[in-house]
Amino acid sequence: MVDPGIGLAVVRQLNRWYRKRAKPHGTMDHCHRGTRMSYTAAYRAVNVSMGVLMISFGTLLSLVPGIMEGKSPLVVLLVKLGWVGILCVAVLAPMQALRECVVITDEGLIKLNLLGRETRMAWRDVSHFQINDEDNKVTLRAGEKTKLTMSLAYDGWQDFLAVAAKRLNPILYAQFHYTLTNLDARPKRVPKKK
Repeated sequence: MVDPGIGLAVVRQLNRWYRKRAKPHGTMDHCHRGTRMSYTAAYRAVNVSMGVLMISFGTLLSLVPGIMEGKSPLVVLLVKLGWVGILCVAVLAPMQALRECVVITDEGLIKLNLLGRETRMAWRDVSHFQINDEDNKVTLRAGEKTKLTMSLAYDGWQDFLAVAAKRLNPILYAQFHYTLTNLDARPKRVPKKK
């Protein structure tokens, strides 16, 4: 058995690695007339590689002759359903990494998901935020029901801060800027007294 703490430590290091490889500027989005924030190249490469690895491993296992010989039909069905589930994850995770993005405009934010569905939030409506560095997520809220979730593994956070400085509530922007810029800061070591 692998200790779950080891898995968490690996995920935290991987999330920090994604953030360090993020480019400060996004790309132009001519359709929505703004700046597009999308996943970093490192995040995309890891997701595509994991998808290919999962598909390859599952395909190799299914090609082994006699692997299901002598098993009950229920076990065979469960294994086949498990393989379909793994195949779905192996295909959808890289597609999500390639398609999901947030477009920054002067009016607000537009999030486009895997299927192209839009979620919009105006700058004036943003009432509070939450940054979760363990999950690499930033959640902006407008009231209790409306929220927009972005990834810290996006390129273009400097563009986001530049527009937010002009459009977001100044107190909220100051808190957000401080939290985001000190996200990966290491605590200062206090020298021991002799």
